[in-house]
Amino acid sequence: MTALGVTREEVTRLRLLFSGFGLAAVFLLGWLAYVQVAQAGKIARKGRAPLPLDASTADAQGQRSERVPAPRGTIVDRRGSLLAVDCESYEVRAAIAVPAALRVDAIAYRAWLARLIDALSMALVADPELADRGDARRRHCARLAATLHRELRTGELPAAGRIADNHPMRADVLVASRVDSLPVVEALRRLGEEKWMQTVALHFLRAFDRAYPERDLTYGLVGHTESRWVGAGASAALETRGVSGLETLSDLQPAPSTSRPFLADGRRNPYFLAPLGDAPMPTVLHSTIDLDLQRVAVKELAAQAEAGAREGKVTIPKWGAMVLVEIATGDVLAAASWHRDAKNPATAQFTPAQALYEPGSVVKPLVLAYANEAGKLDWSAEFDCAPGSADYRERIAGLGRRKPVRDDHDCHVLDAHGIVVNSSNIGAAYVGLMLEREEWEDYMACFGFGRKLGWSLPHSVGGANKRSFARDIPLRSFKANSAISFSFGYELQVNTMQLARAYLRLFRGRDAELRLVRGAEVGGAWQPAPAAPSGRAFRAEVVDAVRAAMADVVSADPHATGVYLHGRMLKELGIDLHGVVGGKTGTAASTIGIPGRGSVSVRNASFVGFLPADAPRWLAVCVLQKDDSARFYGGSYAAPPAVRLLLQCQQLEERRLLRQESQDVPSGQVRDASGSPGDTGWSNAAPESNRSGR
Repeated sequence: MTALGVTREEVTRLRLLFSGFGLAAVFLLGWLAYVQVAQAGKIARKGRAPLPLDASTADAQGQRSERVPAPRGTIVDRRGSLLAVDCESYEVRAAIAVPAALRVDAIAYRAWLARLIDALSMALVADPELADRGDARRRHCARLAATLHRELRTGELPAAGRIADNHPMRADVLVASRVDSLPVVEALRRLGEEKWMQTVALHFLRAFDRAYPERDLTYGLVGHTESRWVGAGASAALETRGVSGLETLSDLQPAPSTSRPFLADGRRNPYFLAPLGDAPMPTVLHSTIDLDLQRVAVKELAAQAEAGAREGKVTIPKWGAMVLVEIATGDVLAAASWHRDAKNPATAQFTPAQALYEPGSVVKPLVLAYANEAGKLDWSAEFDCAPGSADYRERIAGLGRRKPVRDDHDCHVLDAHGIVVNSSNIGAAYVGLMLEREEWEDYMACFGFGRKLGWSLPHSVGGANKRSFARDIPLRSFKANSAISFSFGYELQVNTMQLARAYLRLFRGRDAELRLVRGAEVGGAWQPAPAAPSGRAFRAEVVDAVRAAMADVVSADPHATGVYLHGRMLKELGIDLHGVVGGKTGTAASTIGIPGRGSVSVRNASFVGFLPADAPRWLAVCVLQKDDSARFYGGSYAAPPAVRLLLQCQQLEERRLLRQESQDVPSGQVRDASGSPGDTGWSNAAPESNRSGR
């Protein structure tokens, strides 16, 4: 025993313990020296390159990153209201490897798969704000079960026992797209961390869900896009397809995806190292659409199209279209579409750009304007438009035309002004016969008939009738048929947008085009869209003469084709339209071919109007088509909604000016939005049928 009362055995044990500590330290130092010196700072790994032991490797072990796609950008109307916007979301994919142990028992395999389907479905309804979680869970179960059973070919499994060695045990499937609920994301992440899920890898691919706040109002103009991730993991790529409308513009093409680093804490919860600083600023595309006016146009067109069905007097049309244009800029302020089969994707159309029709008498002002501009028509010259007159027999019947030309009411001696006001087919035919075939071809080019708009609207069409100009058709036959028919809007196929463009060219020049984009904010900088072109203008006296005639169309003159419209608006709104709104009515009876139905007779009621009558600022075109024999006229059916839209244009602008409404858009850029008013205040009375409107 020592002086301290410690035995020799205890001293020996302490010496051995501290000697062990010393040997451990020497071992660790030696091992570190071996790793750092002998192995040159690397650890060999079987089948892989040696792992360097340095600070960067240590950092990499704790850091992760996720792919972050760039947004497409935002589309707004001319006053900054959202039309299309990116909403962040996830596409969740699962790389499934069935545990090898389950290959020996088909029953256990099915049970494991059922558990996986149930667990995924439960996680997908983790959002506490989901209205009917039970029903949603059943739908997810059915969808995932169908997908997994197809990919893993469970129908080929034996009832029990071992599964064949060549049976697939792996699958890469889409669990859900457009997942934007954080509770759902967290539930899926927790599920992926469970021990029994270790053979299932869940990939969370960040994406943007394209949202259209006013989809029902603007689908044909704004268009659509369908984007989804293809592949999974490091090889995943965001693919965009099905693009149309404004969504096709290059300014909205997203930049390449980037990555954002994050670390995992002790519980493996990710947290970001820093904000995503290198993401490009999304483009803001400013369209010409005025959402207030678009809403009015859709409402007015639908009310007119459905009025007959409500009253039980008239069958509803097959389709309708209405377009509103600002003449000074060519900006399309509104474009409404109505279709009887709108709920059937196979037949529904964006009618302003897709539905073709024979325009009828609404083209007469264009024909007379062209003939006057070309020096073929003296505006003050008079024509005997009486049926069976000597002029008729010589100029029209003498050509051998099989189908006689008739007017809705008997006309007599008319000048060009009277031909427009009375909508005389005979008078228009006289003028049309003054033009040579080459001039008719130039007429078509001048007003853009047969030429597309140059927009990427869904399935937009060109129209016209190129066969009419075939050189194998004798000139006499061309005059007897095409030249006469063209004069009052037959043997010609157009859509509503093209007709609006044609009248825009009358007022702005033969190369004028409609415009859907005012500009874009790219990288925070404002880039105005090119001004809509306007080529060689018609002489002022030509435009003034046509404008004055169209102003008298909408009057109390009993022979004017807008007399019904004039009386109706005076009764409903207390407004005398004469001198306020100018316009031209049109009605055409056509035969068209419909797949599965053969030849079908249709009637097209159309109206072109402008306001103010003395200095046109806004232009509206409305068309409705019926596929039955009901009496159907442009003055009584197509004109009222177009005129209401024009009047509401002016009314809203006056209110905006009184309020000195700000023109600032959300980005802070200041835009000139003059000429884009709109309102929803007018009533919609059903049409009366006391007199035909032509």
